[in-house]
Amino acid sequence: MVAAKQPERGKVKTRIASVLGDARAVELYRCALLDTLALALSISDVTHALSYTPPTDDARGYFAEIAPAFLLMPQSGATLGERLGDTLARLLARFSPVVMIGSDGPDLPAAFLIRAFDLLRDRIDVVLGPANDGGYYLIGMRSTQPTLFERIDWSTDAVAQQTRERASETALNLVELPHWHDLDTVADLRALVDPGAPVTRAFVAGLNAEGI
Repeated sequence: MVAAKQPERGKVKTRIASVLGDARAVELYRCALLDTLALALSISDVTHALSYTPPTDDARGYFAEIAPAFLLMPQSGATLGERLGDTLARLLARFSPVVMIGSDGPDLPAAFLIRAFDLLRDRIDVVLGPANDGGYYLIGMRSTQPTLFERIDWSTDAVAQQTRERASETALNLVELPHWHDLDTVADLRALVDPGAPVTRAFVAGLNAEGI
């Protein structure tokens, strides 16, 4: 499952927008989203879902156009934790296991996703993909675990550690994947790994050609 925002000025890649401007930040997000959708589709024998925000008809129309092969699910909840927990609970009512990624790791190796599914099918309770900034790029589980989204300081460098603590408190068997980087700052644009994220890397190459 991919969790994503509709690309809108001032709503996506705000740190990058402060350097490159809103228009370039929106286009960068769109490129990363397209790469992420292609990454998800490269995983076979699973149902592909996309959880989107804002939960509007306009956003649904946007995602229906760019992600026709995905089951579309509007996000519901006041906080990020509520939205993620609700989305996963709804999916887990129909499918198991479920693996969720965001759109901040367009160059993420497909092998990481395959490994997450394999671990969960081997009866691991939770799989976590920790990000270098202290968050996580992937979370997967076999059954609903609302505790993992409670008492988390979202959008801070404590997210992954607090998620580990919630898992420990509830005696969940958690396995971690290798660390990976997010695409949050201009410096992160130089860290994209070939051959991943071809659309995003082409956009970055265009920026470099402009001397940006």
